[in-house]
Formats: sequence, C-alpha cells, structure tokens
Amino acid sequence: MADLAPYIILVIVLAVYFAIWYFIRKRKPFEKYGVRASGPFIMWKTQRGRDFIDKLAKPARFWRSYATLAKVICLIIAIFIMALLIWEATLVNRIPDDKAPSPEMMLGIPGINPVIPIVYGIIGLIVAIVVHEFAHGILTRVSKLSLKSLGIILLVVPLGAFVEPDEHQLTTTDRKKRSNVYAVGPATNIIVALVCALLFSSMFMASAQPVRDNPVVVGIGDNSPASHAGILFGMQIVEVNGFSVTVPADIERISLPDPGSNVTITYYYKSTRESRQVTSGLALVEVSQNLAAYNAGLTKGMVIASLNDTTIRNQTDLESTLAKTRPHQTVNITALAYYPNLGGYAPIDLHTIALGSKLEYYQKVNPSLINSTFKDVGFLGINSAYVGALLTAPDKILQRLAHPLTGVNDPGKFIGATLLYIALPFQGLAPVESPLADLFVAGGALGGLPAGAFWFIGNSLYWIFWINLMVGMTNVLPAVPLDGGYLFKDAVESLVQRVKKNATEQDRQRYVSIITYILAITVFFLIIWQLIGPRLL
Repeated sequence: MADLAPYIILVIVLAVYFAIWYFIRKRKPFEKYGVRASGPFIMWKTQRGRDFIDKLAKPARFWRSYATLAKVICLIIAIFIMALLIWEATLVNRIPDDKAPSPEMMLGIPGINPVIPIVYGIIGLIVAIVVHEFAHGILTRVSKLSLKSLGIILLVVPLGAFVEPDEHQLTTTDRKKRSNVYAVGPATNIIVALVCALLFSSMFMASAQPVRDNPVVVGIGDNSPASHAGILFGMQIVEVNGFSVTVPADIERISLPDPGSNVTITYYYKSTRESRQVTSGLALVEVSQNLAAYNAGLTKGMVIASLNDTTIRNQTDLESTLAKTRPHQTVNITALAYYPNLGGYAPIDLHTIALGSKLEYYQKVNPSLINSTFKDVGFLGINSAYVGALLTAPDKILQRLAHPLTGVNDPGKFIGATLLYIALPFQGLAPVESPLADLFVAGGALGGLPAGAFWFIGNSLYWIFWINLMVGMTNVLPAVPLDGGYLFKDAVESLVQRVKKNATEQDRQRYVSIITYILAITVFFLIIWQLIGPRLL
C-alpha cells in the first residue's frame, strides 16, 4: 500500500484541482477579479504590475540595444537549429525503430517527458515562462505599446507568468518595434540558460570532489550478466574476485575466470559496501544491424566465450584476437546466452561466424579515422563490456559536468561537446541524485552547504538551463505562431517589398503568406520526420 501512496496523493490533488477548475468555469464567481478557466488551465489576469514593468523599461536606450543583440542571437540560433533539424533528418535511416524518439520525448513538459524530473522541470519551466514573458512586456512598453494585462497561469501548479500586449497595436506598429518585442523573449531564455549553465558547471560541479576513485557503473547492457545479477547504475566497483579495481583499465589487467563461471564483484552503493555473484565474460552491449554479429544471430546480452579458438575474458582479449584476423574471414566462435529455465548462461547453437571488414565500416561511418596506420582486420559490429557493465572514473563524470568544453579546439568539437552537455539527462547524469550524488562531496567555498541543499541548487540550475534552452531554441524556429515565425515573416515582408516594388499590397501579402506557410510546414515535417522516419525506413 505504501507504494501506491504517491499515486493516491496525485489523484486527490488532480481531483481537487479540476473541481476548482469546474467551479470557476461554470459558476464564474471570480471573473470580476480576472480569474477564469481556459482549456485545462486556470488563468488570473490583472492590470497590476504594469507600473513595475514600466519602471524596468525606463532605461529605454539599454533595452533597445539589448533588443538588437537579441535579434542577432535569434538569427544565430535559428540557423543552428534548422541546420540541426536538417542534419538529423538525413540520419533517420540509421536509427533502429526501437531507438526512435517517442512523441512524449519531443515534448518538454515535466511529467509527460520521462527524462524531465517533475520538481526540477517545473522550476525550470516557471523561470523560462517568467523571463520570456517579462522580456516581451518590457520591450512592449519601451516601444510605447499598451499592455492589456499581466497574470499567472496554473495547471495544478503555477506554470509561470504572462503579459498580454495589445495585439492590434503590436501588429500595426512599425516593423522594428515589433521585431524587438518578438526577439527578446527567446533571446532572454538563451541568455538565462547560458548563465545557469556557467553557475552549475563552474561554481557547483567544479567544487565537487570524489569520495573514492574507483570506477562507477554508468550503463548496464540489456539482458547482460550485470543486469541479471542486479548490478545498478551508480555502483562503484572496488574489487573483482578479490582483486582491487582502482581504474576501469584494471579489468583488462587482473586475472579473470573463464567466461560462464561466477565472479564476485564488490562495490559501494549509496555509501554501503556489498558484494554480488555475477556470471563472468565479455557481454554484447550493442549489436549493429546488418553487420557480422547481427547477421550471425548474436544479440545484446550474449557473452563471447571464445573467438578463433582463443578464450575471450575481457575487451583486450577480443581486440587482440580480431587484430590477427582478416576481413571477411570465417572463424570459430563460442557464445553464451541467458536461459531463464536454467537460471544461467549456456552455449548457443552457433559455431562459426563470417567477419566483416573494419575498413569498409569506417569508410561508411567515419572516414576521418582512416589514416596511414589504420589496419583492416575482421570486424564484428558490436560494442561490448565486461559482464555488460559500462564503467568510468568519477573524475570523468565531474569533467563532463564541470568542464564540458575541455579539449574543444574547433567548431565541430564545440557543437559535439554542447550536444553532449545538453544530453546529460539521457545519460543519467542530470539531475545528479543518489546513488550518483553519494560518490561526491562539495568542497571549497560551497563545502559548508548541506549535501541536500548543494545538490538541489545545483540540479535546479542545470534544469533552468535545460528548459530555458529548449524554450528559447523552440521559439526561434521560423514557423508562425512562434516568435521566430513572426520575426521571419517580418523579414520576408521587408525582402518582398524591396524585390516586388511594383506589386500591389495584396500580392505582396500573398507572397509573404506562401513563403512563411511553406517554411512552417517544412519545420513541422522535419520534427515529425524524426518520429516516423526510423519506423518507416
């Protein structure tokens, strides 16, 4: 019954909220105070607060300069996000259908997107909406346009504030003022995101220190020995069969038992030292489609016990054995699979395997790695790890969090490092919570903070960064009704006026509508293609 308690509380909270929502919608007792139901939301509109925005808008010259910078930011981000969408569209044929993003993954809504934690997600969303709308409001007043109302929007919890400019004034004012209003919203989200990322990495994560230096489990292969033995993300491995493991490379140096036999792994988990019996062996973590291992029937979780008559105990054994083979050579193999009825691993009915070509593979996926020292040998098309547990050092985790741009010396690496930083939630590295948080302690000036406060503030900063970045990047897309769509529409109107000087106003508007409509459809297609493309190809 205790496991159901959170769900019961959630149902009660939702029931109370929608009872209030229904009462407001039907009886309308608070309409004179500006409270009304709109869709599933409860909105409170008021004219209070306009004086506060007027005060913020007083340094008009500063805000006009800021708006100019905002338009530059929007242009750069719009070009980047469109290029990213087009690039991703060319890759969908390489994405297995089981790896394709689901619809909820495309929505940045806490509680719907499974990657976004509810509490930190709500904090990030509130900050994103407030700074976005207040930026619009400030530039509206700088442009001497009216604000009809300000308010708060709720969906069970407050989602943020909003400002409502006079739409007629906004659409009829000159193009420069209108573009200023549209640009500052997403640009402010981007700036807030960058500031929070700097605080999260350079202040909080840079002050964290490992409790121990032993390697940490950061991934578990599906159906692998580690998964069957209950090895979990965040476990810190200290011994394997009594041999000390200080760094991940120690797995390649210590004496390991034959594949299929048991090995004792000792670890720390949530600050407690424990041990487990795990089936030893090099397990397949990934098997690439249409390559040698896949074509032979090998699947994730299987263990390679021997290859070309050589026992395979670890990754070094596999690499050295493959280095002695030729492309397309047929070699002997022994592979083990987990059988639930046996409660353990046993050989599968596979005795030989036709290897692929390492050169042919890299020519297709990464030709830049081919150089004068590249040797073409037999190729399996797999990723593997001892017992299926991917390990890394605590220092490497901190480097990913505190110094994400380490080693970046060209634009390509910068983009790659940036995308990896954004992808921390997909790798289990954001938010940093127990058991991962138990591996580190705060030091330096932040060492006096309680551990709970340190991680709460740090995680909040990351998710304010993440949500603001997503809101900003989404809103600069050149598709109406997004801010970027209106900015693009104004830019197209200006261009059409210059190119079609002799056209009537009606014809110019028709050209603008056609161009903006085509681009909006293109943006929509590029996004939807990521959902359906991998499932069709």
